[in-house]
Amino acid sequence: MSDEMQKKYVEFQVLQQQLQQLYQQIQQIDTQLTELNNVVVSLDDFKLLKKGSEMLVPLASGIFAYAELKQAEMVRVNVGSNVSVKKSIGDTVNLVKAQIKELDDYKTKLVANFTHVNEYVHMLQHELIKQSKKEETEQKAEE
Repeated sequence: MSDEMQKKYVEFQVLQQQLQQLYQQIQQIDTQLTELNNVVVSLDDFKLLKKGSEMLVPLASGIFAYAELKQAEMVRVNVGSNVSVKKSIGDTVNLVKAQIKELDDYKTKLVANFTHVNEYVHMLQHELIKQSKKEETEQKAEE
């Protein structure tokens, strides 16, 4: 195997790993987008509740407590560093929708990058196959 072909093969392997990482990032973003869209649906449903409504509140995975809703117009939103602020349902929905847009824009860039790298990998793979056949033919001619 020639030095040039070895370099291309190493590059091919590195790019294959990069494609795998990009794919995993895209999947993680899809999961986050699904969760955020579910939050918007939940907030829209929450708007329909009235003060004093009984509800189940999750304490841990699969564990719920009965609770009475004391305020139906506002929620507390975590803003980081264990700090939360009061926000209206509408403001919270807008905040989540902004996060969805941000993630969606980032996903679009990742998909474009994935497509670009994938096209280059296919081209590189074609070159490796072509070069391998050429070297094989040359080796047979020498025999």
